[in-house]
Amino acid sequence: MRAHRRERIPNWAIGLIMVVVIAAASMVAYTKELPWNDPYEVTVIFPSGQKLRTSNPVRIAGVNVGEVTKVELLTEDETDQSVATTAEGLDSPEPGGVAVTIALREEALPLHEDALFKIRPRLFLEGNYFIDLQPGSPSAPVVDEGHSFPVNRTSHSVQLDQVLTTLQSDVRADLQTLLQEFGAALSVYGGADGLRALNRTGPNLRYSAQVAEAFRGTHEGDLPGMISGLSRVLGGLSESEENLSELITNFRRFTGSFAAQDVALGRAIDQLPDTLAAADPFFDNINSSLPFLRAFAREALPGVRTSPESLRASRPFIEQLRLLMTPPELQGLVADLRPTVPRLHSLGTANLGLFKQNRRLSSCFNEVIVPWSKDQVQPVDPAGLYPHDPEDAQVFEQGPFGITATAVESRSGDANGQNLRVLGGTGAFLGRSNIGGLGNVVSLTPLPVPGALPGIDESAKTPFEPDVRCETQEPPSLEAEVVQSPTTFTPLPASAIGVDALSGPGADEFREGAELTNSLSALAGLADLTDDQAKDVRTAQRFFDEIGLSDVDLERSLGVNAR
Repeated sequence: MRAHRRERIPNWAIGLIMVVVIAAASMVAYTKELPWNDPYEVTVIFPSGQKLRTSNPVRIAGVNVGEVTKVELLTEDETDQSVATTAEGLDSPEPGGVAVTIALREEALPLHEDALFKIRPRLFLEGNYFIDLQPGSPSAPVVDEGHSFPVNRTSHSVQLDQVLTTLQSDVRADLQTLLQEFGAALSVYGGADGLRALNRTGPNLRYSAQVAEAFRGTHEGDLPGMISGLSRVLGGLSESEENLSELITNFRRFTGSFAAQDVALGRAIDQLPDTLAAADPFFDNINSSLPFLRAFAREALPGVRTSPESLRASRPFIEQLRLLMTPPELQGLVADLRPTVPRLHSLGTANLGLFKQNRRLSSCFNEVIVPWSKDQVQPVDPAGLYPHDPEDAQVFEQGPFGITATAVESRSGDANGQNLRVLGGTGAFLGRSNIGGLGNVVSLTPLPVPGALPGIDESAKTPFEPDVRCETQEPPSLEAEVVQSPTTFTPLPASAIGVDALSGPGADEFREGAELTNSLSALAGLADLTDDQAKDVRTAQRFFDEIGLSDVDLERSLGVNAR
């Protein structure tokens, strides 16, 4: 039996495999990546392409991390739209910018929103340009693939032809004039002496860093705002060369007048630090008043807007007032006031005593009464009996409550005086005490009384001194010791409180009437009552009439009809 012989691969198959392998190796060698890789692509807007083309490298710190895959020229509309959608309205790039699409490898990621892209020239042997990439700060958000970076995140290198184009004949002439005038300022007008004097003031320049830091402002955006405002000012000055030349001439005269008084100016500068230190409180007060001034300005704005109409409406009055100020009118007014002025003088002289008393009264209020009205109770309470917070209220807040206690007076009276109505009460605590030697005195209170403030010994009135001016006296002191109550309190049992404690004839009938009245609360607001419910309402009404409360209408109080 013949041995099985393995079939040999055909020559054409071996050739095809070699062609595929060589093609794949060539592609990997030239592209430096596998064909099935999906590169991370972003778009960058440059104001100028500078002959940038596809396959130019993208580098981070000199290391290749990607390459340019597409370079497209943008129109003015496309550039504005790109800025509006990617930079949220930042400064627009130059018309005719380019959109450069770059593909990045994984070692270039992550890429942040504040990333910077710069077009830099390559070495002489490399030729052309490359994009220098700074991935951004870690605190900035990470961008997704396909993100478009605005023109304010890009820059390009300056070419020699741009420098030569800038130095045109008129610019070179201006530069020559500048150098000539600068040389004249140094050699003819004493500028060199000024530089030497500036060099001698070197120790004073140690504060320049603080000055530079102060130029940044106190809030974010202060320095850009100042630069923007300065740009508008300089733009306005450049619109009129004649006015600008006059400004420079006047400024020269202004500085010349200072130079003529250099000795006095030096003395003034020596006093400047002390002056600024003394002015710090003034500036602090000005700074603290600015918020209120802004609020006042906002509130006054409607009035200012309506002031033209108000002025037009008041013009007739102003015309009449102007006529009143004419000499004939003023002479008549003076003639009428002539006999009155001496009388006013006599009246003021006669009332000097009254004015002195008014001054003393005002001073008494300011020095004694007003401070006392703002005082608070100051308890001396080592035992912790006082249940209230002394900081809760002042005299002027709690004092008026006493007026309601005296409101029961002056309601009615006779020849014996005014009648006082006293509301009797009861409570759940029985107190026993011996007050004033009266023996065993009992009382009923809703709550036990822990003590008194002030005590009886400290309740004496403030001495009355009519010969001493009120304004020189000390305000009354509200400091007093908390005195423990001599009364002992015993809680009463439930059977001794309320209607259950009643005894004697009619007590049972009163308790039944009270219970019936309490049960009627469930009938409030019912539209229709049963016969039994109507009978209970009428029975309770008779109970109220019998105990002297005939003015109480239960039907109206409950909102029912028991007829």
